[in-house]
Amino acid sequence: MKIVFDSRWIYDKPSGIGVYAREMMCRIPRLVPDSKFVFLFRTADLCDQLMAGVDKCKNVDSLMIPYGPLSLKSQLKMPAELSRIGADIFHTPNYMMPYLAFPHSAHRRTKCIVNIHDVIPLVVENYAPNSRTSRFKGIFRRCMKTSINRANCVITGSEASKKDMISSLALTQVESDRIQVVYDGAGGRFAASEHVPIKTDETTPRTLLYVGRMDPYKNVTGLVEALALAQKRLAFPLQLVVCGPADDRYPEARDMAEKLGIADAVRFTGFVSDEELAALYQTSDLLAHPSRYEGFGLQIVEAMRSGLPVCCTDGGSQPEVAGDAACVVKAGDSLSMADAIAEVLSSGEMMQRMKLAGLERAKRFDWEVCATKTAEIYRRTLE
Repeated sequence: MKIVFDSRWIYDKPSGIGVYAREMMCRIPRLVPDSKFVFLFRTADLCDQLMAGVDKCKNVDSLMIPYGPLSLKSQLKMPAELSRIGADIFHTPNYMMPYLAFPHSAHRRTKCIVNIHDVIPLVVENYAPNSRTSRFKGIFRRCMKTSINRANCVITGSEASKKDMISSLALTQVESDRIQVVYDGAGGRFAASEHVPIKTDETTPRTLLYVGRMDPYKNVTGLVEALALAQKRLAFPLQLVVCGPADDRYPEARDMAEKLGIADAVRFTGFVSDEELAALYQTSDLLAHPSRYEGFGLQIVEAMRSGLPVCCTDGGSQPEVAGDAACVVKAGDSLSMADAIAEVLSSGEMMQRMKLAGLERAKRFDWEVCATKTAEIYRRTLE
């Protein structure tokens, strides 16, 4: 069996999709030792860097593809490339596949597995107005529908995401049955520190942590508002660290901090390394995730695995992932978020309880389990 995995979705500064792809690359080859894996890359630097994590497996190889997975060249040239490779399975970790390689035929040689992590553009109004998918929502919808129709299996990260996919795309029962829920995980680099005690005094500053992009649906602006409200209710200083890639298209959170006079209490780190992110999880006091929707919510699991209490919203999969280990508030309600932040940070007993509950909850989400279930899907697909 020859499996082609599209690693072109991994960028120098990977988002959730890139993290997923990287974690699968490092694990699946040894779980399917009787198969040959070919990983596709766009740049030699990324190829060298990522293949170092899998080169101990004898059943892996890499191939340079000088065009991206969203390009017209990919649509036109990848069918011949997959045929030349002799691929039995093509796995793309995002919704876009080379459609011409997968006609509507039960007898085609190459099977296709596609990840659709969420359908945010279709279920969240004004989710990211300056994005391509927002401007071309009709094309995005058609691509999603076509991918589901032509894939042999669709993997998504939560029951909430599957439900919204079925509803927003009006899928038939046959199409719906192709969707398999496989939860994402959290890397081993995220672990609770035994050296950072929970703060209970009224003088030591506390730190809220946000991890993610600046797209409007993430509602970082609402979190800044919640920070200002919570500050008035707490005896100790409270600051916010916004961790994620800068995006000049969406300056609203910075503007709100200036407007409310709390700019000095908000620090924007930009993109950070895995090591820096792990340190932030360990040294912050509360993960505040105000997103209006998540298809999974990697940062919630990473925080819980790090022993960091979590406050999130009821948008999308967040209640499904967080369970009763987090404080869950209504999406888009800054006042409720502020109340939750103040309540959690004011109670050392509550924080300790949430820390222990989060550590236990995080055990349900593991990359090794995710990779094992994905390997099983490979086998079933060929059968």
